[in-house]
Amino acid sequence: MRGPNYWSIDRHKLIVIVLELQEMEDVLSSKIPEFEKRLKTMMPGLNEYFSGLSGDFPDLVQEGVHMDKIIEHIGLEIQTLAGMDVSFGRTQSYGEKGVRQVIFEYLEEEVGIYAAKAAVRICESLISGEKYDLKPDIQEMREIREEVRLGPSTASIIEEAVSRGIPWIRLNKY
Repeated sequence: MRGPNYWSIDRHKLIVIVLELQEMEDVLSSKIPEFEKRLKTMMPGLNEYFSGLSGDFPDLVQEGVHMDKIIEHIGLEIQTLAGMDVSFGRTQSYGEKGVRQVIFEYLEEEVGIYAAKAAVRICESLISGEKYDLKPDIQEMREIREEVRLGPSTASIIEEAVSRGIPWIRLNKY
């Protein structure tokens, strides 16, 4: 999603996933053996994204968090690990039983799309207890970012335009 939107006045670059949880809809992280331990081991930095909620991350996951919320935070964390500092995310009902919307910020669209798909894969591996190596995903997101991001001069001009409320669009693909 690009531009002003339903979820944020300030953040105009958001990934929106329509997630069919099916049988996982009512399953909390606390009901999956060793889930908290595996997630904490894989992504110790996730604790930062849960600040502002009551309790800290390990407490929340131990008490029970729905998978859509965990996917949201994984999507943010893996982008941060790849060098793109993002922090905004939301989840909400889609209006159908078992279907949720997962929304999170991105800096580079292609990286955000990759992060969304990777977040679902990572969560599935955590649920099943299978090993998952984050390093290839992090490296791929870094490579995508380098391929698609603006050069330093152009980025400075765009940053100043944004700060002044001047709209802009990219005319070439990369």
